[in-house]
Amino acid sequence: MTSENEQPTPDPAPSTTDGPGTRPTSSARPGVDLEPLVTAADLEELHTGVLSPSFPPEELESLESLVEGCTSGRSRALGVRRDGRIVAGAVAAGSGVPGDVMLLVYLAIAPGQRGGGIGGALLDSAVQTWVAESSPGLLLAEVEHPDHHQASEAHGDPAARLRFYARHGARVLAVPYFQPGLGASGARVPALLLTTLHVAPEVVAEGPADAPTAVVAGPLREFLEAYLVGSEGSLRDDADTRALLGSVSGPTVGLFDPADLASVPVGMAWATEGLQASDGDDS
Repeated sequence: MTSENEQPTPDPAPSTTDGPGTRPTSSARPGVDLEPLVTAADLEELHTGVLSPSFPPEELESLESLVEGCTSGRSRALGVRRDGRIVAGAVAAGSGVPGDVMLLVYLAIAPGQRGGGIGGALLDSAVQTWVAESSPGLLLAEVEHPDHHQASEAHGDPAARLRFYARHGARVLAVPYFQPGLGASGARVPALLLTTLHVAPEVVAEGPADAPTAVVAGPLREFLEAYLVGSEGSLRDDADTRALLGSVSGPTVGLFDPADLASVPVGMAWATEGLQASDGDDS
């Protein structure tokens, strides 16, 4: 699932925690308080008022799935509440096992509330919270490739969205990524970028810890295989799946600055160009 609909307004200083392992109760931005969303009523309000207006149907999981995931612990949700109403939220998925990969599934702002730094405050504090709680090896986010997705009033500007994530430290993995379909018959979302929001030191393969240029491929490969099977019901043997998994079959995967998208392969580019992928004999 792809993330975010924050507008490209400048962000104030990022939020902070009280120390290692401390769950942030509010961001450093005045007037923005974060809280965990755990009740069915809160999750329904998040889904109805924030997520549904922000994402097309093929990228939005059902309310039942969201509630089940948060109840089981496979997903975690944080929200921003103003005047008693949830106006922004972030949802992540992962096992919670230290060293595993987590995915920021959604980061969204309710219509009429976008801009003013809410999204930046939510992103910063959500990342800090999940890193402190779960110690993931990687915390990832999906972002539309701005060269393959058009801006829209309903779903925002992919170029501005990528700049937003870049301001918050995101780097792009060199994989031909697409969003798996929601269910066996669900349509995949082509030409997405898989970005890192947090890279643990033990996963850095090349470069300095605060600006790695490559990560260890093993955890990423395990995550992608599990994500594909969990979303689509099986690991399909098609050209796009083979290209994606092939890109993580070596020992390391490159990381690039979001301004250097020419170095990043595009997943399912044929779908954005009106072409057909060949799934026949590759010989």
